[in-house]
Amino acid sequence: MQQQLRIDLHDLGYQPLVASSPAAAIELLEQERIAGVLLDLVLDEREDSGFDLLMWIRAHHPGLPVIVLSAAQVNSASIRRAYELGASSYFVKGNVPMAHIYSDLAARLIERGTGRPGTYRFGTLEFDPTRRVVRAGEQTVRLTAQQTALVLYLAQGSKPATARDLIEAGLFRTDAAHSTVHSAMLTLRRRLDELEPELGTRFLQASARGYSLVRV
Repeated sequence: MQQQLRIDLHDLGYQPLVASSPAAAIELLEQERIAGVLLDLVLDEREDSGFDLLMWIRAHHPGLPVIVLSAAQVNSASIRRAYELGASSYFVKGNVPMAHIYSDLAARLIERGTGRPGTYRFGTLEFDPTRRVVRAGEQTVRLTAQQTALVLYLAQGSKPATARDLIEAGLFRTDAAHSTVHSAMLTLRRRLDELEPELGTRFLQASARGYSLVRV
């Protein structure tokens, strides 16, 4: 099924990445920018391995859509537990057409960043994409829709994003100049400085490799 998913998702225009263990999945999620997860609940000899990974994803990527697939955990208690831990959808393998899973994935990706509540934490800084708010202690600032999308994109992975990456991700017009991206980042930094002087520069860093977020 993993091979079928890889082929089908590629044919549908996605760029699927495969992990066959919780450790490999966490490594991918820490290094790459993942838009959504199809999660099998039984990943190794431990019956709870998929649940444990789901809890890790929710703790570190609260807005990430996670579609659970399982052929072993099909009882109502397991389904309820998956939803309590933050599953976006639950499908029993072999009981639904693959097209239903792909349709649900597409819907979840459209609502990404606003479809699930939750906050991202960067040390003392909290980012709530649902409310478009960044909080430092008792102070808060509200971001624009584009600024929220930029922070959310950078939060989904540790690899720096270049101006081209941000344009290709649809966060700017396809014909936008790199200077337009840089200007938007400066404006975002100034907005964050309202929480604390120089916070924007410390939190949103720029290098030759691109833009990235750091704990503050």
